[in-house]
Amino acid sequence: SNLKIINNKLISMNQNNELIIFDKFNGDVLNLIPTEEVILKNEFLSNISLDDKNIYFLNTFGSLYAISNENMQIKWFINLNQSQDSNSNDLFDGTEIIYHDEKIIASSRKFMYVVNALDGKIIYKLNISSLTKPIIINNYFFTVTTNNLLISFDLENGKIIYSYDINQLISEYLNIKKNKVVLKFLMLANNKLLIFLENSFVVHLNLNGEIKKIDRLPDKILSNPIIVNGSIFFINKKNKIVKLD
Repeated sequence: SNLKIINNKLISMNQNNELIIFDKFNGDVLNLIPTEEVILKNEFLSNISLDDKNIYFLNTFGSLYAISNENMQIKWFINLNQSQDSNSNDLFDGTEIIYHDEKIIASSRKFMYVVNALDGKIIYKLNISSLTKPIIINNYFFTVTTNNLLISFDLENGKIIYSYDINQLISEYLNIKKNKVVLKFLMLANNKLLIFLENSFVVHLNLNGEIKKIDRLPDKILSNPIIVNGSIFFINKKNKIVKLD
């Protein structure tokens, strides 16, 4: 899983869906919390998010948990695996969860969920299958679906603001025949959405979903890009770090 630090604790999960709390100074295991284990593995990784009082994590079985950071007790959990034959062999697929303003945004193979972080109740269940970790700005989130739709959603009223076909947007911007693109990553930079494509192009859009420009990267991108001091860093196909200003 990803790693999180809160106070003097380092938080992670292993391949058996066990939440492990380490002392960040010496590596001692302070607590271990087992959850549902799956026999088969896929590319989806357990992942963790935090607020001031709780640890939230989504495991590979598709269960979303809230655990108190004070006493390590489970507050609530909910399973997001929509399989009709839910058992320990089912493979769950989704993206990294996000905590925002007492809400948790989580995706499954078929749906996007907005969950109340206080009690685990589902606020919204959207028929959206997402490729990427959503981006949240104020009370709006942006994501790209598995059929290449760029979607903006209002977390307050549960309404979709827009849904644009990325393939169509690119073809109209470049005045070319519509082709299917393969998306790799979605990120936010300078108040613009950046869509990184498999063919090394980057699509820059404003928050209204309008393409402002399309650039080509100098290298094939391998890792999830990050922003540090105004520059974008990623690892290319040759395992070298690339910096873009």
